[in-house]
Amino acid sequence: MSMQRKSDKTDPFILRKCFLLRLVNKVYHISVVFTIIIFLKGGAKLYKKFQDLLDKTNKTAYQVSKDTGISQSTFSDWKKGRSKPKFEKLLILAKYFDVPVEYFKEEDK
Repeated sequence: MSMQRKSDKTDPFILRKCFLLRLVNKVYHISVVFTIIIFLKGGAKLYKKFQDLLDKTNKTAYQVSKDTGISQSTFSDWKKGRSKPKFEKLLILAKYFDVPVEYFKEEDK
């Protein structure tokens, strides 16, 4: 019995499939990176609004932290873009600063 030797030529269909898989993988990773960047920028934008309220009322993040129970590390995470505020925290801040919670709504651009 003789064994058939595979040809040295690679099936073009397999090459296309491999190329497409690599391309999809790269696009997926790029979209994940952009999603993370957009998400992080969102937290920083909301912190800017919080900072504006601090400036208008001559308060510090430390004072607000003590008065509301929201930790300073939470404010720091917002400022650095590590996280976005949860609605419950925004509601606490809105009541504290006597502004509507919609004040913190992100503008669509």
